[in-house]
Amino acid sequence: MEMKQAWENNFPINQGEEHRVSRRQFAVFCGCSAVALGAGVPVRKALLKIPKASEPIVVAAEGELARNSSKLFQYPTPHHPCILIRLEDERYVAFSQSCTHLMCPVHFDGVDGKIVCPCHHGYFDPEDGSVLAGPPQRPLPRYKVSVVGGQILVGPEWDEQELVVSETA
Repeated sequence: MEMKQAWENNFPINQGEEHRVSRRQFAVFCGCSAVALGAGVPVRKALLKIPKASEPIVVAAEGELARNSSKLFQYPTPHHPCILIRLEDERYVAFSQSCTHLMCPVHFDGVDGKIVCPCHHGYFDPEDGSVLAGPPQRPLPRYKVSVVGGQILVGPEWDEQELVVSETA
């Protein structure tokens, strides 16, 4: 006859059954998971939504960037990183710096001529922000860029006759 220790009498759980889950526990877990996932989608969309800007900002002077180079800035709020790129043919483009896959910061590789997300090897076209390779499914959000009076302006659509420029860059 096998002697049981005192704690075994106080906690009579068979070791083989301690990890067993009942159908009711499994159903509750599945239901709670479905509710959490369903509630998480609208919350995620609200948190990741980029606010609309009402006026353009000055990001750089016209001669400040060399060809195939970039400059980082925040727009439309200080919490939204963006990237201004001067392309080879003297054009400027601006995009959100957050990758559309998992929000990792992207950077411009002037040698290869691509916007790169180093987290998961995503590549974007600097011409229009479209996905070239990797896991991202959507292009980078793009902003309007204009050169007015020797200054590079980034912002929403605007009428150049009624231009009000914010000096925050």
